[in-house]
Amino acid sequence: MKWKPKLLSSLIALALFDADAGIMREDVSVQDYRDFAENLGKYEAGEENIEVFKMDGTSAGVLNFPMPDFGAVSSLGIATLISPSYIVSVAHNGGYTSVDFGNHAKYRTTYKLISRNIHPAYETWGKDFHVPRLNKVVTDAAPVPMVDTQQVRNNPERYVYYARVGSGTQYQVDPVTKKPVYLTGAYNWKSGGTMVNPTFEPSRLRWVNYGPPDSRAQPFSSAIQAGDSGSPLYVYDNLEKEWKIYGVSPWGGTGKTGYDYLSYTLDMQLNFLNGVIAENTDPDVTDIAADGDIHWTAANITQGENSWQWHGVNTALPSQATNDELNASKDLRFAGDGGLIVLDSAVNHGAAKLQFSNDYRVVSAEGADSTWVGGGIEVDADKTVDWEVNGLDGDTLHKIGEGTLYVNAVGNNGGALNVGDGLVVLAQQANEAGEQKAFSKVTIVSGRPTVQIGGENQIESSDIYFGYRGGNLDLNGYDMAFSTINHSDSGAAIINSNADQISTLTLNNSSNQTFVGHLGSQETASNLNVDYAPDSSAGIWDLAGGADLNQLSVQNGILRLVGRPTPHAGDTVFSDDWIDETYNVNQVDVASHATLRVNEHATLNANVKLNEQANMMLNSKSHLSGQVELASGSVISVDQTDSKTTSTDGNNDVIIDAAISGNGTLKKMAPGALYINSDNTFTGSTHIYSGALILNGSLTSTVTMEQNTVLAGNSTVTDLILKDDVQLLPQWPAESESDAFMPATQTVNGTLAAGNNNLLSLRAHFDPSFAQTDKLLINGDMVSSAPVTVQVTPSGAGFFTDTDNDGAADNQEGISLIQVAGNATKNSFKLAGEYVARGAYAYNLYAFAPGRSSEEQRDVEGSGDQFWDYRLQNNMLTEGDNTVPVDNTPVPDPTPDDGGDDTPVPDPTPDDGGDETPIPDPTPDDGDIPVPPAPTPDEDDNGKNTRPAVTPQVPSYLSLPSALLSYNSRVNETFRNQTLAQDDKKLHMFFQYLNGEDKYHSSLGFMNYGYDYTQKEEGWLFGGKVLQLGNDTHALGLSLGLSSANLDVTPDAADGNSKTQYTTWGLSSLLSYQYVSGLTVDVASDVAIYDGNVSTDLRGSDVADISAKSFGGSVDVGYKIQAGNHVLTPLVGFGIQRLQVDDFTDVDNTKVHYDDITRPTARLGMRYRYDWDTANAGKWAVTANTLFIKDLSDDASMDIGDTYSDVSNSFRSGATGSSGMIDLGIISNPTPNVSLNTGVQYQHRIEDEGVDYWQAIAGVKVSF
Repeated sequence: MKWKPKLLSSLIALALFDADAGIMREDVSVQDYRDFAENLGKYEAGEENIEVFKMDGTSAGVLNFPMPDFGAVSSLGIATLISPSYIVSVAHNGGYTSVDFGNHAKYRTTYKLISRNIHPAYETWGKDFHVPRLNKVVTDAAPVPMVDTQQVRNNPERYVYYARVGSGTQYQVDPVTKKPVYLTGAYNWKSGGTMVNPTFEPSRLRWVNYGPPDSRAQPFSSAIQAGDSGSPLYVYDNLEKEWKIYGVSPWGGTGKTGYDYLSYTLDMQLNFLNGVIAENTDPDVTDIAADGDIHWTAANITQGENSWQWHGVNTALPSQATNDELNASKDLRFAGDGGLIVLDSAVNHGAAKLQFSNDYRVVSAEGADSTWVGGGIEVDADKTVDWEVNGLDGDTLHKIGEGTLYVNAVGNNGGALNVGDGLVVLAQQANEAGEQKAFSKVTIVSGRPTVQIGGENQIESSDIYFGYRGGNLDLNGYDMAFSTINHSDSGAAIINSNADQISTLTLNNSSNQTFVGHLGSQETASNLNVDYAPDSSAGIWDLAGGADLNQLSVQNGILRLVGRPTPHAGDTVFSDDWIDETYNVNQVDVASHATLRVNEHATLNANVKLNEQANMMLNSKSHLSGQVELASGSVISVDQTDSKTTSTDGNNDVIIDAAISGNGTLKKMAPGALYINSDNTFTGSTHIYSGALILNGSLTSTVTMEQNTVLAGNSTVTDLILKDDVQLLPQWPAESESDAFMPATQTVNGTLAAGNNNLLSLRAHFDPSFAQTDKLLINGDMVSSAPVTVQVTPSGAGFFTDTDNDGAADNQEGISLIQVAGNATKNSFKLAGEYVARGAYAYNLYAFAPGRSSEEQRDVEGSGDQFWDYRLQNNMLTEGDNTVPVDNTPVPDPTPDDGGDDTPVPDPTPDDGGDETPIPDPTPDDGDIPVPPAPTPDEDDNGKNTRPAVTPQVPSYLSLPSALLSYNSRVNETFRNQTLAQDDKKLHMFFQYLNGEDKYHSSLGFMNYGYDYTQKEEGWLFGGKVLQLGNDTHALGLSLGLSSANLDVTPDAADGNSKTQYTTWGLSSLLSYQYVSGLTVDVASDVAIYDGNVSTDLRGSDVADISAKSFGGSVDVGYKIQAGNHVLTPLVGFGIQRLQVDDFTDVDNTKVHYDDITRPTARLGMRYRYDWDTANAGKWAVTANTLFIKDLSDDASMDIGDTYSDVSNSFRSGATGSSGMIDLGIISNPTPNVSLNTGVQYQHRIEDEGVDYWQAIAGVKVSF
């Protein structure tokens, strides 16, 4: 993950800790260990099946349990809340005197230990356990349930999963040495962990941390270290589906490496713990409704004849008492019928909790102005306590319990309120002096409570604080203004539950502010209005927690709606880990000159009204839905500038699903995609300065696309202006191969004005039964300074468009890609690369002018045949013609019919292209409909010599077999001739330079795609005799040769110019036997590889890469006849060649497959040699060889298809053919061991099909 500081400048303070942390396993990030301990990141309480990843991105495992809530663990990880006023830890932790919860949250409460309550067997039996009592009930978190440890021992199938958290000295195992590496000292931060397979001992358990590759290793393998004393171990109760505390960790052990460490946890000492709590609890007050009011006096609590004891302190405030005095106070519960409790005097209940288990009303005795202070109040679920007494300045009333505390005292309450659960209603009454304040300060904490405003003037907004995990502030139909919202995290929420009265929340900041909590609620979204009215127009407020509102009014300044980075432990954030936030608002009103911004990872779903000169800005990764009404001069700006984007989570697209009306401007800046998925009626302008507009809907405003922008989508616009280098794509994005073809259309109802070098990208589905295509429809005029290039991506099985086999392009054949109802020209559009490839065949764009188009094919508005229709059809060739498609009636360029002239309009003239820069077609979808074979033209004269053109490279593919086999045959014949002609029965080596040219003539003809070609060769042959055996009657020699050449093969094709350049390497051998009588037997073999590259004029180089290999062999039997210096050797033989070509796909997505090609031949020939010796010039020889080769093979077969379907067409490639060859050479021996030679070969085909070639040879031989 990538980290960026200051993702939102005022959102959160950032600090990045090095990604190392406990004893923790080597391959899981310490950040994950820390997040696990603090329930941050993806480790929120209750989340299930969380996958933990290693630092290399692979999985470390899945947590097969709901994520435990560690909120009850103190910030230092050394104690755990198990009862509202009690924590558990180890007795030897004697240094701590206070605790807080919430991982040191911004607005937190510190709780003081007033009694340590050490287990009596600590010293004697090692029961290292204590149950400290706190001075107040804890509101920040709910106590964790306790488990009977004996039940865990007896039911291992019920209690399987264990989790821990602590802040001891942090280590991580080194992956190489397996030793623990120190990271930080104790109490700096917490890490979590899990364990398996505990071993139960008396009063404790122990476990071992396992590490990879041990199968027992847990994703959060962990061991206890120094400083972890007192940290808890949780166990999951699979029956009751909740986590419970098993015990506390008194010490850890040692290990062989970073793993195999022993760790211990002491069982919860439940008997001792329950005894401590019972000792600090008074008997319940069991009042009876019939006995009248309950009076709470300084001495006792009475009702009629009944009396109950209570224990408090004698100071005015609990904070003024000693710890011992506070510990002497005792919890008290009212558990009777409920009724009126009268405080006859002020009550200081010390650290005691006052619990109500029924409905009660608490008041002061008349004239006494009695107050109550103490450890806190707990109201049971579904119960209400009418609290009509005030607290004291310097004390905070802590309220827990799911019930309701209805605060209804009189005057100013000097005390504060800290709420951790249930409902508190603030309904303070004014005194005679008009003074009225429910509390001096209200803190809402733990995520469980709601504080409801029950009247005017209850609390100042600046005195409201949201602590750890927050809670709800319910305005309850009243209004409130905030210049800042004091909150710790995203748990804060401001709502209005009053369905009869709307509340207005005013944000009137004088400095930049951020609120990461939530405004409103889904259940009461229509009850809350928010007015943003900062003191200065320069004010900015970031709302980063989502909202559900009735109205949002932006009266001044800038209000930003944003998502937020996912919080991680240590205030760490990652740029690629964000939380998307949604703002649902019934009505948004943005005043003149005010700005509403929807920033990254934020969605605004609202009906928005932008007043005159108002602004709405959409930044990267934002989403707008609903409706927007634009007033004159208002602007929607889409700004995807990188400098304004801090998130790297996902792409930077902006999505508008809202329908926009009115009269204003929509503009887009910076790269990135803007999606508009709505029908928009606003007038004014839409201006795209950069990036892409993906419109799946309509725009009535004039759309201007600046240079290098993209307009995509199935859309309708009124007028469209394209600057240079703009791309149009009706379909966005390209569909996957498995998707059914769904055509898309871009429609321009007015004029399309195009600049230079614009590109229209369309998909066409070639289906013989139902052809489909993307389209561009222009109901007005097409005005352009240069042709718009059309790039077509084909799919489907393909079909032949000349359905009537007349050899001409007709106005109902093929596929209509573009239509223009108004003015255009035949050159308004041109094909990219001048053709579209579909398998082997090439398709052209034919422009049918008004009057020559088919009314039945009309898709643009209007009626009749007066429109331009640009259709994609097979490129048809006539024998002897060039690549211009057939036009049976050549006429001048057509002029569009004005509707009143009956002058016949000439036949359409196809687009002649003009852009020679090859543009490869993108890969489209597969098709699955069989393609029909190439048609046989009609027997009538109209089309009998016309056929569909193939792509320019196909002739090169068809020329390959004969070209390579011809070269292979020739180079091996040269090797054989050179070896035998210079045979002096010695070991030798030679080198030959080769240069030659082939002229191939095919017998297949024009209609069967027969192509003549020219092949040029330049190379060398290096070889020699490596073995010579023999005696007076027999001789046996073995020669080897290595050859290489560069070949250029250029077909003569009307379909277009192409050329293939091959590099070849070959290895030849010749085993030659001679008998003294004259009998000779020559056995030859060879192997060769070929690496080819195909180029065309229209696609340039690298059209296709070809790899092939060949194997060959021959046997010649001859009889040597010598007469003086003349030697004649007639011979007869048989040879075979085999060529294998690898399948390949070319730049047009054409797939080519060759069957293995076998060429058997019969051979008949004569070798002649004449030797003479000169006195001054050494020895000389003349050689002449003739050879007749009969080709016994059939035509080679190849299949040409495409990547869009499994359908292909079969073509024949002509055979190499039979031929006669003569080889003439002269040899000079200037020294006995050195000879020079030169010569020429000539071959002539003896049938209609075959190769004529010549080859020049020069070389040298050295004998040993």
